Amino acid sequence: MSVNRGIIVDRELSSRKHKGVNSTELAEKIVRERVFDSLYWKLNCFNVNAATILNRCVELRCVGSFEQSGRPFPFLCLFVKLIQMLPPSEIIEFYLQQHEFKYLKVLALLYVRIVERDQDTLRQHLSDYRKIILFENGAWSLTTVDVIVDRLLTEDFFIGLTLPFMGASE
Repeated sequence: MSVNRGIIVDRELSSRKHKGVNSTELAEKIVRERVFDSLYWKLNCFNVNAATILNRCVELRCVGSFEQSGRPFPFLCLFVKLIQMLPPSEIIEFYLQQHEFKYLKVLALLYVRIVERDQDTLRQHLSDYRKIILFENGAWSLTTVDVIVDRLLTEDFFIGLTLPFMGASE
């Protein structure tokens, strides 16, 4: 008696590994699949690298995961592209130190939280009080970067993404 195990296909896997895991798999499968099927991903994220992602981040107007129709926000598409690329830490540090593009900074902070899991780097940005438009759980709200950093440090979920365990704070 044979058991049909089926075939599981993961699309758009990166050639880069983070701690032995394909970097694209740092986002949940359902999130990846919706992002890969979105028109924004197909038009704007196909040939993006660490330098050209800046052009896309300039166009961001809010932080969010999925619209009520199920389409991913550009922020989420760019985040998935960022974890797929796994840029060097110097590039992420540049994204964090620049003060012109606040949504690029939030994107880098989320990357630090999920990929690097570095509490000290996140805490350095608790004094940034710039306003951010946030779409979460079907509602729009106005928040600040420091509130987002606090949520990244203390909560298990952010904009529908599961945040991995970081360990005890020092």
